[in-house]
Amino acid sequence: MVDFPGYSLSGVVASFFFVLFTMRQPDSWRVIGPAHPILARIGEDALLTCQILPKRAMMPTKMTWYRSDPNAVVFAQWDGADVTEMQMEEYRERVEWIKDDVPEGSVTLKINNIRPSDNGQYWCCFQEKNYYEETSLLLEVAGVGSSPYIHMEGPVESGVQLVCTAKGWFPEPQVYWEDATGKKLLSVSEHSIQDENGLFYVEATLVVRNASLETVSCFIHNPILNEEKSSVISIPEKLQNELASLKVIGPSQPILVRVGEDIQLTCCLSPKTNAQSMEVRWLQSHHYPAVYVYADGEHVTEEQMTEYRGRTALVSDAINEGRLTLQIHNATTSDNGQYWCRFEKDGVYQEASLDLKIVGLGSSPLITIIGQKDGEIELMCSSEGWFPQPHVQWKDMEAKIIPSFSEVLTQGSHGLFHVKTSLLVTNSFIVNVTCSISNPLLGEEKMATFSLSESMMTFSWKTVLICGLLLAAAVGLVMRKSYKKGSIQNGIARVVQQ
Repeated sequence: MVDFPGYSLSGVVASFFFVLFTMRQPDSWRVIGPAHPILARIGEDALLTCQILPKRAMMPTKMTWYRSDPNAVVFAQWDGADVTEMQMEEYRERVEWIKDDVPEGSVTLKINNIRPSDNGQYWCCFQEKNYYEETSLLLEVAGVGSSPYIHMEGPVESGVQLVCTAKGWFPEPQVYWEDATGKKLLSVSEHSIQDENGLFYVEATLVVRNASLETVSCFIHNPILNEEKSSVISIPEKLQNELASLKVIGPSQPILVRVGEDIQLTCCLSPKTNAQSMEVRWLQSHHYPAVYVYADGEHVTEEQMTEYRGRTALVSDAINEGRLTLQIHNATTSDNGQYWCRFEKDGVYQEASLDLKIVGLGSSPLITIIGQKDGEIELMCSSEGWFPQPHVQWKDMEAKIIPSFSEVLTQGSHGLFHVKTSLLVTNSFIVNVTCSISNPLLGEEKMATFSLSESMMTFSWKTVLICGLLLAAAVGLVMRKSYKKGSIQNGIARVVQQ
């Protein structure tokens, strides 16, 4: 590692790149890279090579490999020593300079264990005194993932629904369906996401309405490697599966859960069937990642959404009857929405939907006077902690609705609503007013009443009290000054008499 006594690293780096981009000299040598992208598979090693022309026996004193900008350093070597302080964290211990080709004027950087994040442009830069040259290289990262798996939903009115899934691909692969004759079939929906490692999961849905189709194939194709994997499903065979004749039953009404409480999502097979050998998953719109996955008698944590890890528990004491309950601890507003409970066996699944509604009853309203001008008073009613968006109203003594002057609803970091609503009244409008905030799902409300007459009376008494105190203080000050003046005059008179 290079040591620069008397200089800070940031100052050295700034000076280096200032020279790098502002002090180029007439060409004495140049740097060239490969004419085509460098292809590397995930998990393998990549070799990035650039060459100095004409060939030199000695390399320039400063060599730097970087990504998007000169500060994103992959590898740097100055005066024969590695400058590790400049190196990006994700490349430390993963890159090395291969020196075998130096006599030929070539420089090769080896990146071990290629990841999806390594994909993209690189720059190879050399500097000798005040002269520098650089070239760019394109590294294309690719990976072939799992074979597609075809899931079939039991017979429905619209026909048969097939879902093809695969994971571990990079870049995003192409998905397509074919019938037994090789004719392409059109997906009704496609979905893809990148996992925490940057690899793609893909999902494509096909609805088969043609009863004559016996077999259907799903293909996953990598456009960079020009490689693909496929799977085929026999529809008549799958229709003989045990699950094809079963139904999944969920709650018929929406599930209401208050913020902070525990959620229970229960579903069961009908007629009652032992589900120990089945895979059961709770989903939000897509097969993967899932809210919870039960398979082979265990919880499959690697397929669970990050936000549900550590918050879920499965109640499976009635699994022999096909009844399972998922508990989600400490309900938050982000849990609100539609869920699906899916039982699957040997590629055939049945599912039921569950409608979860998260509710929050906020704080009691607080009414304050925020302004008085031109004979008008502006009142502000505020409250927080509501979900979903609350219903806000002002009412008079007879419970008649009074139009608000303004209303502002905002959501905090936890998704709860904070409401502020104002009412503009005249001073002659000396009555009670009520601010009412209600939760439309719970049918519960919180209210606060404000008496303008009491407020004005309180204000008047406060004004009288303050004025009285000020008047008393003024009288006291005058009397004190008069007393002091009289004392001084009496003293002078005594002196004159003597």
